Amino acid sequence: MSRRIILLGILYQAFFAFASRRVEQSFYIPSTLKNRTSYTVFESLASGLDGPKVQPINATTFDWWYFDVVSTNPADLSTAVVTFFSTPPGAFPLLTPSTDITVAVLWISFSNGTLWSTASYADGATVKVNGDYTDGTWDDSGLSWTSTESGYLIEIDAPDAGVTGTISFRTVAPSHYPCGPAEAGQNLELGPHIGWANAISDADSTVDLRIDGDTPVAFKGTGYHDKNWSDVVSGTHIASWYWGRGRLGPYSLVWWDVLSRTGVEFQRNSTYPPVLSTGNPSGYHVDLDLGGNGKLELDLTVLAPLIALNPEYARFVGNMSGSITGGRKTERLIGMALFERFKLTE
Repeated sequence: MSRRIILLGILYQAFFAFASRRVEQSFYIPSTLKNRTSYTVFESLASGLDGPKVQPINATTFDWWYFDVVSTNPADLSTAVVTFFSTPPGAFPLLTPSTDITVAVLWISFSNGTLWSTASYADGATVKVNGDYTDGTWDDSGLSWTSTESGYLIEIDAPDAGVTGTISFRTVAPSHYPCGPAEAGQNLELGPHIGWANAISDADSTVDLRIDGDTPVAFKGTGYHDKNWSDVVSGTHIASWYWGRGRLGPYSLVWWDVLSRTGVEFQRNSTYPPVLSTGNPSGYHVDLDLGGNGKLELDLTVLAPLIALNPEYARFVGNMSGSITGGRKTERLIGMALFERFKLTE
């Protein structure tokens, strides 16, 4: 069965000649900030979807690669999230302040919801770009990824950080930019000064890890991979955002809602913009008109938090239930999701 992706919301140039050629090129990201002007990509070229979008990283820019897997079993709260950062202090709320900007972070939730995390700092990073695919190595961290048209593989050999193993992603849905398909000329901003490229909108994934030498973390689920980048400090233009993704029956869903500092909403369906003092949500309800394909009604319920209490950032695992109505036919569907919330102002 072919998988269909639904992008929930309406989302909203730069210079990188390297991305316009379908040849392998290698980019080195130093472990320390550079005190010079950065060039940032906000319009897609013919290739390079998953490649670096900021060169070099200075004190007001960031670029990172995000991966996650969530179990498809609603009774199992297992998740794995890996982010490969090239990010200065303060650009992401959960990063420990450091002069090293290249760090790989792994967050795990066990089947009972217990949380575990680790970080492995790198002596710089190397990202190789071949067409729209990348291989990334965070040097001497023990974490790396490789990719082909069929999917991605994260390899982890970081005993000093307490983790070894692999996470695999077999792609089952197409890559996307915020407002359209992976092709040249697309706007890459999902909000003011925030770039987004979705290399894997949905995948069949397998997690096979060993924590602290003797605790296995092994499960199958749905996988996802995207990247974010910016040419400004993250809190200066964005007040809040919601993001999430999941699989509802045969449908692959990715959604956003971004609110700028000026109060401009860049997506639909936001009824309560969060601030720092706002509590965490217990769930969401979404209605989406699919035009000739009917209407989606979706309820999303939080099952467990995936991050320790933090006023700026929260991540959750939850279940989904919904229906797609079209003419006389109604599809009733269920699934699992992983989603997050940033709130950067009071």
